[in-house]
Amino acid sequence: MKRSSSVIVGRAVLLAASLAVCGNSWAASNLNLSKSNVNRVLLRGKLVTASTDIEAESTRIVYKTPAEGDFVLTQACVGRTEAGVLLQVDGGTIAHLGSGVCQTFTPGLVIAPDKELFCSSAAETFCTITGLLNEASPPATPRP
Repeated sequence: MKRSSSVIVGRAVLLAASLAVCGNSWAASNLNLSKSNVNRVLLRGKLVTASTDIEAESTRIVYKTPAEGDFVLTQACVGRTEAGVLLQVDGGTIAHLGSGVCQTFTPGLVIAPDKELFCSSAAETFCTITGLLNEASPPATPRP
């Protein structure tokens, strides 16, 4: 009886080890084959920072994304102002930043090509954005 139970236990351990190896291989292939814009930009992108001064009661363009490529907004910072600052794209608000703060977007916000990022404030201040830019997207890897 002892010999037969040890063979069964040995086979169970071998089966469990095989399943673990197969599971890890599957997860690795899914990560490597991902077509995510964020993954492509994070691996090959360059850091971009843009800043603008904002006069009282005005809106300013802080950055325009290139016509081709991927831009991932990772952070926006503003100076001290009582009303805060609105960060917008095409009239849609991305964030309302309080006085003298930085907002981090994790893993980031993908901004469409050829779009302008605006900062608006009721008082004089500044607005700075940081992100990752990949101007030439590599071709997508075909999935098996």
